[in-house]
Amino acid sequence: FDNVDRVVHSDDSNRLDVIGSELTPYEVGEVNEKLYREGNAHDKIVVLGVDSVQRYSFQKLRPGVWLNDEVIHAYFVLLQKRENNRTCRTNRSHFFKSFFLTLLFDEGKTNSYKYNNVKSWSKQVQGQDIFGLDKIIFACNVDGLHWTCVVIFMKEKRIQYYCSTGGDGSKYTKGLLKYLKDEWRTKKGGDLPDESRWKIVGFTNEVPIQHNGYDCGVFTCMFADFLSMNSPLTFNQQHITNTCRQRIALSLLKGEIV
Repeated sequence: FDNVDRVVHSDDSNRLDVIGSELTPYEVGEVNEKLYREGNAHDKIVVLGVDSVQRYSFQKLRPGVWLNDEVIHAYFVLLQKRENNRTCRTNRSHFFKSFFLTLLFDEGKTNSYKYNNVKSWSKQVQGQDIFGLDKIIFACNVDGLHWTCVVIFMKEKRIQYYCSTGGDGSKYTKGLLKYLKDEWRTKKGGDLPDESRWKIVGFTNEVPIQHNGYDCGVFTCMFADFLSMNSPLTFNQQHITNTCRQRIALSLLKGEIV
C-alpha cells in the first residue's frame, strides 16, 4: 500500500474553528433537552425524508456511547444536503451509507464481493455517473462493531481508508477498486482507464486516533465532513469529546450541518 502522508488544500480553512467552537447556552439547552429527556424510545426525534432518528438512537450522542447507524446515516444525509446546496457545480462529492458496502461484500450471507448487489446504486448520483464526481465517501460498519470511512478520490485516482484505530481496511479499498472496474465495464464498456495509476492507501499519520472504545462513529462523521470540504484532518480526541457530539446532535435537530 502507498502509506503516504498527504497535504490537503482546504476550501474552508475555518471548518475546525466551527467544529471546535462551543455551542451557545441556548443551543446546549436545545440539544440536552433531547439527549436526556425521557420518553418513548421509538419516538422519531429527527425526520429527514425517508430517514429518521429515534429517541434511543439520538440519545447515543450522549458522552461515552457508541453511535448506531441511524445517527451516522442521518449525518451523511445532511452532508449530502450541504453538498447539493453548494453553488459550485464542479468537484462534487457523493455520500453512501454503510448499506452500500454491506451489500457489495454480501455481508451476513456469502461474505463475498457481489457487484450486482449495488449495480443500480450509481443512479442515485447526480448525472448517474460516479466517474464525474470528485469524491465518493462511504460509511463503513466493520463487523457491526466499528465505524470507519472510505473515500474514492476519483480525480486523484486514489482509494483511502480512514480508521480512528489505525486499521488499513484493505478488504474495502481493494473491493472498491474492483467495483470501479466493474462499474466502468458495465456502464461505459471496456477496461477502467489508467487502471495502473490507481493507488490504494491504508492508514497514514494524518488520520486522527481515538483514545477510547466508543467514539469511532463520531470520528467517521468528522472524516466525511472534513474530507468533503477538502479540509485537513486537524481535529483530535479533545474536539470529539468536547464539541463534536453536540454539533452532530444540533445538526440533526436543525436539519443542516452546523
